Amino acid sequence: MDCKYFCPILTSVNADGTVNYENMHAFYDQILGAGIDGILVGGSAGEFYAFTYNEIKEMIADAVKYIAGRGFVLAGTGRMAKSETISLSNAAIDAGADAVIIVGPYYSACTQENVFQYYDDVMGQIHGNIFLYNFADRTGYDVSGETILRLLAKHTNFIGVKDTHPILRHTQRYIQEIKGQYPDFMVFTGYDNNCIPSVISGGNGCIGALSNVYPNMCHSAAEALRNEDLAAIRKIQRQIDKRMKFYEAYPTFNPVMKWALKELGRPMQENCKVPLSSLTAEEKNRLDAVADELWRTK
Repeated sequence: MDCKYFCPILTSVNADGTVNYENMHAFYDQILGAGIDGILVGGSAGEFYAFTYNEIKEMIADAVKYIAGRGFVLAGTGRMAKSETISLSNAAIDAGADAVIIVGPYYSACTQENVFQYYDDVMGQIHGNIFLYNFADRTGYDVSGETILRLLAKHTNFIGVKDTHPILRHTQRYIQEIKGQYPDFMVFTGYDNNCIPSVISGGNGCIGALSNVYPNMCHSAAEALRNEDLAAIRKIQRQIDKRMKFYEAYPTFNPVMKWALKELGRPMQENCKVPLSSLTAEEKNRLDAVADELWRTK
């Protein structure tokens, strides 16, 4: 079975809110050195929504230049203003990104026709490969398989979807409804615990944030699937299941992961971009048992 694991990379932020590029470069080296297949820069884990257009543009260009072909570079380019989404996407493609990933408009209660019209216009003006990012918990609507099929009928540069949906059956329906007609279309899950079962169902892998903290484990999951090693698959699935507590221990996982990485000596600052903030001492005390369970050794 083919499987790719991409890391939606966290952003190391200085106290003044700027990006710590020295940290990011070292972090890219660590993630790719562990065998992860690609990097998503400017995704939800990277707090894309809190950075300006120019800041994201610079982050993408820097990632492409530094990674220099050592892994797939997927650039998060979804913006609230459609014109900015198109402009940023083309800038990312021109900088050398392998593809862009676009979350649809959020806050608005979009119909499927609204969603189709938005992506139809955007895809027609971008001169490179595109992933659609389906994340109903954040956008307020779910992109249907029918809408994706309508877009595929018109746009050859539409090559994949990241489905951040907690229910495996949702991703399986994408696989069944879409890949049956477009077998080369890529379906990735956004939840690490759904990676193995979705690939077994015919999906292409995972773009999951646990790879920030456990890149070796996530690479091993992809390798076990590629080798169809049932014993390894069973073992790694249970390891991933346990570590899904990262998504449950606190309202947002970003500060917890940054705390973990800092304690583990990885190149990551604990600062977050507003509206998120780093964990307080009191919050860390409340999460002490979680830290002991997930990343500390005694």
